[in-house]
Amino acid sequence: MQKLISFDSGSKLVHVYDPTVRSVAIGVFVGAGVIRESEKLAGISHFIEHMVFKGTSTRSGFDIVNDIDSIGAQINAYTAKSYTCFHTVSLDSNADKCAEILADLYFNPAFDSEELEKERKVVIEEINESEDTPDDVCLDRLLTAFFKGHPLEKPILGTKKTLTAMTSETLREYHRRTYVPENTVVSIAGNISEEDAVALMKKYFESRMNPSGTRFEEVAHATINGVLTRKKKHIEQAHLAFAFPCYAFADPRMIAVQLMSVIFGTEMSSRLFQSIREKLGLCYTVLGYPSTYKNNGAYIIYTATNSESVEKAVRAIRGEIDLLLKDGVTRQELKKGKEQLKTALVLAQESTASMMRTFGSYCLETGELYDLDGRIERIDSMTASDVLEAAKYIFNFDKVAASIVAQDDGIDILKILKNA
Repeated sequence: MQKLISFDSGSKLVHVYDPTVRSVAIGVFVGAGVIRESEKLAGISHFIEHMVFKGTSTRSGFDIVNDIDSIGAQINAYTAKSYTCFHTVSLDSNADKCAEILADLYFNPAFDSEELEKERKVVIEEINESEDTPDDVCLDRLLTAFFKGHPLEKPILGTKKTLTAMTSETLREYHRRTYVPENTVVSIAGNISEEDAVALMKKYFESRMNPSGTRFEEVAHATINGVLTRKKKHIEQAHLAFAFPCYAFADPRMIAVQLMSVIFGTEMSSRLFQSIREKLGLCYTVLGYPSTYKNNGAYIIYTATNSESVEKAVRAIRGEIDLLLKDGVTRQELKKGKEQLKTALVLAQESTASMMRTFGSYCLETGELYDLDGRIERIDSMTASDVLEAAKYIFNFDKVAASIVAQDDGIDILKILKNA
């Protein structure tokens, strides 16, 4: 049983009831991500995600994790391009305590200046770690180039320059503007009744919410940039990635894209895996997958291979794309893809944390309740023609962007892909 409840302040509660488990997952979703950040504030959403765990007006950083550990629960957070999520998983009997702690993080972050200086170093080390990870560098640079001129171009972690300039007051002001009821969804999934979930929401969140009347600007449609970005790095492999236009997060045609992905690029039996890795032996990893946002999306193809095999790998990728566009997918592939998608959705039902994330993020992005049964029905209704239509929309070689990170970055992988 699932339900979406809106409150007077503008905040929303998504409740997913599952009496077959003994756990409850609670997530607080805030529309604070790179889409809300100016160029000077790049990375501030992620920095705040870190800083709330350094202490509130009622708890030290140690108290936060100790209070959670004392009840055997789990607490964590993550920042996406569009939002930040703070979440817990606990026994159903400890849901009240978890909700209280999450509300403390949401309403009362201290943003202590001494703690800020220490955590700034931590996040800068996180950036350093990412810069030492060539696939991260390749994919971050790809999306920055692809979405150039749009808020989505900014990296989630920000930059060392923007982080260095941030103060406690900078964080407080951004928190004041974005952590508002109109920009907040609380998602509760597991063995907790609707009555009890609503009671937790009212007690710890709604009773403290003050409607700000904030109207956030609609996320603009990006102008896609078909460019090549190169990064020389002294590493063994060449990391390659391509970004094509894709439908937005909640576009109903995304079902066809997801079907295409399991057939073309995300599974071990997919065409890219079987061709580039199994038949040609050119790589260990090869993937094709959608990365979608409100009003925008990208379809990513990524692989890593030795420098001598770059051109061969790119030509093989283009060959698989051409084959898909020419012949579409087979009846057997379509049936298999549907079973894979439906199985993934159903298995996710068995995880309260997964349901919390799915329903919470969907509500924040769309303002609506995620319809699991309706999604399964739409998967069943998909045809091979639907998948081919999605493929033809995505694989537009006039709008494809490319990224290469390699010791020899001189090869023009974008030109090879377009002309193969």
